[in-house]
Amino acid sequence: MNEEFKPLFQLKKLFLWLALILIFGVGLVIRVYDYDDPLLDFHPTRQLHSALMARGMYYENLTTVPEWQRDMAVRQWKAEGVIELPFVEWLAAQTYKLAGGAYLWIPRLYSILFWMLGGVAMFLLARELAGMDGALVAALYFLILPYGAIASRSFQPDPLMTALIVFAYWGMVRWQRTPTWKWVLVAGVFSGLAILCKAVAAFFIAPAWLGLILTTMDLKKAFKDPQVWALGLLTVVPYGIYHIYGYYIAGYLQSQYSLRFFPQLWKDPVFYLRWNGEISSVVGFEWFLMSILGLLAIRKKQHRVMFLAALAGYFVYGLTLSYHISTHDYYQLPLIPIVAVGLAAGAAALFEKLASHEPRWLSLILVTGVLVYALTIKAWDVRVTLKKNDYRNEAAFWEEISQKIGGASVIGLTQDYGYRLAYWGWASSENWMTSGDFNYRVLAGQEFDMDSLFKETTEGKDYFVVTIMDELDRQPALKSLLEKNCAVFDKGGGYIIYDLKNPPAAKPAASVEQ
Repeated sequence: MNEEFKPLFQLKKLFLWLALILIFGVGLVIRVYDYDDPLLDFHPTRQLHSALMARGMYYENLTTVPEWQRDMAVRQWKAEGVIELPFVEWLAAQTYKLAGGAYLWIPRLYSILFWMLGGVAMFLLARELAGMDGALVAALYFLILPYGAIASRSFQPDPLMTALIVFAYWGMVRWQRTPTWKWVLVAGVFSGLAILCKAVAAFFIAPAWLGLILTTMDLKKAFKDPQVWALGLLTVVPYGIYHIYGYYIAGYLQSQYSLRFFPQLWKDPVFYLRWNGEISSVVGFEWFLMSILGLLAIRKKQHRVMFLAALAGYFVYGLTLSYHISTHDYYQLPLIPIVAVGLAAGAAALFEKLASHEPRWLSLILVTGVLVYALTIKAWDVRVTLKKNDYRNEAAFWEEISQKIGGASVIGLTQDYGYRLAYWGWASSENWMTSGDFNYRVLAGQEFDMDSLFKETTEGKDYFVVTIMDELDRQPALKSLLEKNCAVFDKGGGYIIYDLKNPPAAKPAASVEQ
């Protein structure tokens, strides 16, 4: 960096503080807007999975609710598959106890808090790599990106994992600059916690560590360095202990690694087009490309290689989880910090060029205007997205369905694999797969006979509940089986309930004119 160069936003301390207050203030406001809307605005299946677990943990020892409700809540919790350490669910349950109810806005506020803290780490990290100007750009992108703003309100481990990854990156850079045991502890603990929170963080943590260490010292020296060994242990051991317990002792992780690996997609061009579409929808395709070039502008070689390695880790991650990376947009969340760093480095180089022109205050005003404009437009986009959807009537709808079926045994083609009926209707149901689920399993080599599957899954059931009406049309074989074999028990706006115990009424014979 030019020693005579002073970042634009340090020309006047007032501008710096106003910029920080504005970025973090707007970032917080757009997230808490409409905070009490049910958790259906972003991947509701994933959020309701956590909601059911948290409610079960809360109800387990609750004595102020009916016994049947407590038993149902615990059964629903225990029925949920566990992959990640359920820390966010446990935290929500503990807070429910303090608040006196299972209020879904509580885990939402926790996710917002995690992301905002990640924004602080993002600012600190980018300041180390690209100076104050770049740090402001990184914080702005991280906190105002519309997709990130919506995703960071969700009840799932991903907001916490992403924040921990950013803290880990910051600790890595600080350790490389000042290799003391203090920074070994900071960097190692955050790296370990990120992977413990969600194992896929390893794709972003491990390559970054390798890139940083191997450009800081040679391989022989690294093997002999006690700090490197300590960093490795702190990074690996927390999840290692959890994996050993969950897989070999408790056993609940053994069934969680199927239907994950689809190498046959690698030779399909459509896979890469879909993956590109997910990148575009989350981080913005133009920002993604610009950030790759920006990573090359990181001044220090060790840090440049570190983040290029992290980017390479993202591509390995995508190839490993090829189906999910091309169909689940939130699998791109850990990419956001890498893009933010690249944009920070690129912006710092640009601002340095602008600051060389006189008068410098004019450059400051122009840059400020551009950033404020971007902040305003993107914040408004988030507000519009949250405003146009209101899910407050969902609870009443599912309560109505539950009342109609009573305590009957049910199979359903309903939203989110029956989670809405389970959460708001307090009714457990077996799930009938959507057409997308069938296609997913066919891709994995499974085959289905619809008549046999229908007979097997409906045996012993009383009702077949359909609330995804267009999905029923996409499964004509299922629709035909229901209409031929089952009477309609009830139907209304947005639902139809088939009686599996009774056949449809016979149609009257057509009269013949004499």
